[in-house]
Amino acid sequence: MAAKTTPRRAKRKKSKASPPLFASTSTRSMVTQNLINMVVVTAVSGTVLLGLLAAKHF
Repeated sequence: MAAKTTPRRAKRKKSKASPPLFASTSTRSMVTQNLINMVVVTAVSGTVLLGLLAAKHF
């Protein structure tokens, strides 16, 4: 009668912490993109509101 063995699990590799330079660059990129998006949304919504106001006036 053969002894039952449990299958061995693969060892998890520890992830290396990313250098602060890359994290900082990534954060700056994300912040810049968010600011650009906010400006675009504000400009478009302002244009739409001015257009509606002009249409109502005339």
